[in-house]
Amino acid sequence: MPLQMTNPAAARITVVGGANMDVGAKTQTPLLPGDSTPGHIHYAPGGVGRNIAENLARLGSAVALVSVVGADAFGRDILAHTRSVGVEVAGVQMLAGQRTATYLSMHGPDGDMALAVNDMAILERLTPDLLVAKNTMPAHTDVLVLDCNLSVPTLAWLLEQATQPVFVDAVSVAKCQRLVPVLGRVHTLKVNRIEAQALCGTVVGSVDDARRAALALYGMGVQRVVLSLGALGVAWCDADGSTGARSASAVPVVNTTGAGDALLAGLVHAHVQGLSLPHCVEYAMACAEITLSSTFANAPDLSHAAVQSRLAAVAA
Repeated sequence: MPLQMTNPAAARITVVGGANMDVGAKTQTPLLPGDSTPGHIHYAPGGVGRNIAENLARLGSAVALVSVVGADAFGRDILAHTRSVGVEVAGVQMLAGQRTATYLSMHGPDGDMALAVNDMAILERLTPDLLVAKNTMPAHTDVLVLDCNLSVPTLAWLLEQATQPVFVDAVSVAKCQRLVPVLGRVHTLKVNRIEAQALCGTVVGSVDDARRAALALYGMGVQRVVLSLGALGVAWCDADGSTGARSASAVPVVNTTGAGDALLAGLVHAHVQGLSLPHCVEYAMACAEITLSSTFANAPDLSHAAVQSRLAAVAA
């Protein structure tokens, strides 16, 4: 049954994190190391934080993005596009003399990412001093969303300052380690299998392993944990220490980039409507499944109505 939501824009959400230009390539045949492979190349605004903000806006949430871009063509494109989809971008600083963050990914014919290179040095400029000096944080926020592209000092400062629930995307194995000293301040942590392994030190090879890992992260201080297992679905641990799991539905996979960002956006959007964590996961998985079937990291057809239709189709 579709999950009922009312007044989706009532809550104010602020996302602080990466905003970059995604340059993606998908080959028609398997990638051959050291050789040129026919395929398609496209670019579009991306970045974990920015993607989450765009997805939230497409779902109907009132959302502001806080980030940094360079004073260059990529930076101007990112601002124009993000504003056009309904995200407030007054908190995105354009820094002269800096290069806008860029993410280059290569995908085989199955849509899975084969390799990627990220150039995110500009995010080191997103410091607590800059946030204070430029007064970039909105005056009122009901939910704060952070990604681990942020530096250790910035993550710690934002978590220490927060009085509202904070959702965090782990981003990568290397970057999720930045959370270790402040895990106890995280309301909801979204991780994938290898990020969970890196944080709690246990192998995650099955759904049962994932439930145990989520519980272990809960024991490390996180209030709620959502652990994505790709084709196996999602496992979680709620604020009372109870665990659960939901299987993934079969969808045609066009591109895996952005599915995790859509998952977190769905979790946040459902949370501000007062849904329980299992129902938030159900809603979020529908967001991710729509995104998996899109060429782009942000599915243009993602909307609350599209998610409801997806949920109805899965339940039928």
